[in-house]
Amino acid sequence: MKPPSDQDERPGHPPRLPLSGAAAGSPSTAPPLRMALPADWVAPSIARDRFDHWLRDLAWPVAQREDLVLALSEAVSNSVEHGYGVPSGSAAHDSGVVEVRAELVAGPDQALRVVLTVRDAGGWREPAGSAHRGHGLRMIRAGGDEVVIDGTDGGTTIRLTSRPAPRGRRG
Repeated sequence: MKPPSDQDERPGHPPRLPLSGAAAGSPSTAPPLRMALPADWVAPSIARDRFDHWLRDLAWPVAQREDLVLALSEAVSNSVEHGYGVPSGSAAHDSGVVEVRAELVAGPDQALRVVLTVRDAGGWREPAGSAHRGHGLRMIRAGGDEVVIDGTDGGTTIRLTSRPAPRGRRG
């Protein structure tokens, strides 16, 4: 795997979609976004940047785009901190990989949605609420219509389905 500094806007970054094809609203014109990021504290930033570019190329509604990018950032941060136990502010080390996938899907109502999946192979533990911590899952849930969390000792998968963006009403 390339070091995080080589994973930003350099070769390997998904190609930008032509806005004309994306604006037409055909999910087949939007290839899925896939990332495999090192479980360190630069991963949320890389994920936010790539995902935001992908959504912009789709002309996704601004308010929804911001909510989705924030939800992704929280999910990746949770994988790094809680799944892999990387201490805040620590230097990069080989602790694991956070997988991210985003795809555009059309529902039976023809409205388009983004399905965002974040997966790690770290350990799962039930969230412990506190006055100063434990708000990440609420932020993730606020980012879309549906969130499914599958947490086991072998890892965690978070799947978020966005609110619909009707064809012709994006941008």
